[in-house]
Formats: sequence, structure tokens, C-alpha cells
Amino acid sequence: MIKLLKYDLRRNATLLLGVTAVLILCELVLLWSRAALDVKIGFSVIFFIGAVVIFAINNLRVFDYNIHSISRRLLPVRTLSYVWASLIYGVMNTFVLVLIGAGTALYFGNHIDTFALREVLHLPAYAWTEIVLELIFTLIYGFLAFYVIIALARSITRKGVFWVGLLLFLVLSNVIGWIENLLFHQDSDPFFSLVTFHVEIKNGVVEHGPVSANTSWNTLGAFMFEALLCVVFLFVIKWCVEKKIEAR
Repeated sequence: MIKLLKYDLRRNATLLLGVTAVLILCELVLLWSRAALDVKIGFSVIFFIGAVVIFAINNLRVFDYNIHSISRRLLPVRTLSYVWASLIYGVMNTFVLVLIGAGTALYFGNHIDTFALREVLHLPAYAWTEIVLELIFTLIYGFLAFYVIIALARSITRKGVFWVGLLLFLVLSNVIGWIENLLFHQDSDPFFSLVTFHVEIKNGVVEHGPVSANTSWNTLGAFMFEALLCVVFLFVIKWCVEKKIEAR
């Protein structure tokens, strides 16, 4: 797995370093400019969305490349190594963006509302722990959901993989959302649902509420359900990859 991860990092180093360098440079130029604060925030969001899209597509292509070129491996690689290597690859790249985004957010938070910034920075330890763990879990769940779609699409057809994958994505997301809404009365999209901190800008005035921890059965149940789905996704991916190996 480590060798596969190093191979993926070396193969995509130019893209990863290039996007990271361009993002940092654009953010620094933007923050040091004399543009209005709302203009800075708008362009900063655009820059980050672009970087996130590039990194996400790159991670999915890395996983797709690994399982597509499985017959060309010179050394035997365990089936789930393709998943673990791609997951670590994606999480590492995402946390690079998170660190850059955190620095940018501190700048804007300091210029918009220092009281809100101090309140966020002084969140209790359990809140920060839950936020970090939920971020990691959300990344793992999201990547595995896309990995299982790619693996299934590659197993179903050789041509039109994109359209088959798109159909699988629509079906899978709607079915999971329907089940979670039926069982836990919420969809599969909540982010940071265990810890909430409300901030809203009205007429140029920042309004914010206290930190709250959500420990209801619906939230914890949905969390456990998605954790179970991660295990199911792993077994499905393993089956698809092994089926591909046997076919070759």
C-alpha cells in the first residue's frame, strides 16, 4: 500500500504542487490587494472551489487508474491496498487545502468579527475533536461512495463507463438519502452535524449563536448507518476488483 501511495504521489506531484502553489499565490495576492473585503471573500471562495474540484477529480482518476491498470502491476498488491492508498492520498491532499483554507479563514474572521473568531478559537476540546473526526469520516465516506461507483461501473461495462457511473451515482445517492430520511428523518448531506456553530451576516452585522453538540438518536443513528455503509462499500469494491483480476 505504501509503495502504491508513493507511486501515486510521484506520478501526480507536478499537478499537486502546481495547484497548491497557484492557490497560495492567488490567495496572498488577493489578501494583500486593496480590494473590498466582500470582493476578496468572493474570489477566495472561487479559488478554493477550483482547487477542490481539481484535487477531487485527480483523486478519483488515481483510483480509477489503479484498478484499470491492475493487470500491469509487476508486484502483487492486496485488493484493498488500492482503496487504502487512494483514501490516504485523497485525505492528505484535502488536509493541505484545509490548512490553507484555515489560514485564509483566520484572516477574514479577524477582519469581519473578532468576537466571533475568538469564540470559534476557544471552542472546547471535545468540539474540536468531534469536528476533526467528522471531517475525516466525511472524507472517507465520500471517497468510498465514489470509489464503489467507479468499481461497479468498471465491472458492468467497458464502454460508456462515465454514463453508467452517473446513473449509479444518482440511484445510490437517492436510495441512501431515502433510507436515512425514513429511519432518521434527515438526508445524507449534513456536514458537521455533531457540533454546530451558527454564524449569519444580516445588513452588515454578524450574528452568531453558541456552540452546541448534537447527540440525538437521529444524528448518531445516521452516523452509525453511514459507518456501516463504509464497510459495505469496502466489500463491494473488493469483490469488483477481485472479479476484474479473475477476468484477466
